[in-house]
Amino acid sequence: MRKNVKRRGRGRPGKDRPHGGSLLLKAGQSAFARHGFEGASLRGIAAAAGVDPALAAHHFGSKEALWEAVIERFALYLAPYIVELRELQTQVQIPIRARIETAFRQLIAAVCGEPESGMLISRISAERGEKLDLLVEKLIRPYHDAFEPLLQEAMRERLIAEQSLEVLYFMLLHAVTMSVSFRHVLGYFDEPFEDIEQLKRDMTQCVLATFLGRPSNNITRRRKLPK
Repeated sequence: MRKNVKRRGRGRPGKDRPHGGSLLLKAGQSAFARHGFEGASLRGIAAAAGVDPALAAHHFGSKEALWEAVIERFALYLAPYIVELRELQTQVQIPIRARIETAFRQLIAAVCGEPESGMLISRISAERGEKLDLLVEKLIRPYHDAFEPLLQEAMRERLIAEQSLEVLYFMLLHAVTMSVSFRHVLGYFDEPFEDIEQLKRDMTQCVLATFLGRPSNNITRRRKLPK
């Protein structure tokens, strides 16, 4: 005799799967990073999330609302890092060298935790407009305002050479975010970085060696320079 089996509705995740809204947020972030806001579609995002398109409409109503939810999710992710940066500003009893090193390590860790962040910034920056305004307001400016005073102090203490603060900050930000997002390109010149943790370690050593003169002997994949 057949047992009555309760079927799931279309697009609804089972108990052992993440909630549909979470799946859509992750798929949305990836779609916006890879295709930009204009190139992404709710239907395509729903397909990538493995849910029915009706669920996307139910949770978010529109692509614009999903975009805002993606940025809010990202802002929540960055919030603890921003708090730590602000605390580093106030811990003046700790030498600035140690604090700026912590800030560099934290930036790399934050980006490696969301590897598509550079791609997202790049795509939306190219489109400009209201979507970029929201990205700057919720993500880029808060992190900038927490990080930059540490760079400024490091310059005052002659730890980092005096230069354009804004240019330095954005070169650092884009160097880290783009290197992580497009790490597959490194595969054309060296072994591809399959291990994000290895990339994080090597990037940290490179940044510390470049800005603070710390030796980079721990980089395990370093090539020998030609004689």
